Amino acid sequence: MLFKLLLCTFIILSGIGIGQLKAKSFDNRVIHLQDFITTLKILESEMKYRLDPIPVLFMRISQMKRGMAAKLFETVCMMLNELENRDFTSCWTAAIESVYSESSLTREDRQIIYDLGIDLGKTDMNSQYSLFSRTFSLLEHQVTEAIEINKTKGKMYKSLCAATGVLVVILLI
Repeated sequence: MLFKLLLCTFIILSGIGIGQLKAKSFDNRVIHLQDFITTLKILESEMKYRLDPIPVLFMRISQMKRGMAAKLFETVCMMLNELENRDFTSCWTAAIESVYSESSLTREDRQIIYDLGIDLGKTDMNSQYSLFSRTFSLLEHQVTEAIEINKTKGKMYKSLCAATGVLVVILLI
């Protein structure tokens, strides 16, 4: 009897845990997008007030912040320093694939970040501000969408997995 009670408790808790894990991926998407926006705002302000080359700015920002966006900047900087024959865009693309490969970002989220790297550092500062403004607008839209999806699907997965655990227990009894 005690074994059956423990097994039922384990099944219910497992269902709740699986629901929490699945819902966490939706939370992580919001966190990763907001982290990238914050880091990008730091890059924009650094570009305004310092005329340092992109690799120097990237290294400084990666040392200031933590998170996946800082890791992206650090990876791009290291690739640019190690692989001198590669251009910025290819390093940017490779770094995104490396850093964000296991993240919760969608293909659309990553495409916005890819597109940023195409023109970053190639034009005058006024064009760079337009690029940042466009990117912020697109990313803010993605954050709003991610928050809405988190509210609906995150809640659904939590409830559905917990209910599945309870259903399995009922079927076992």
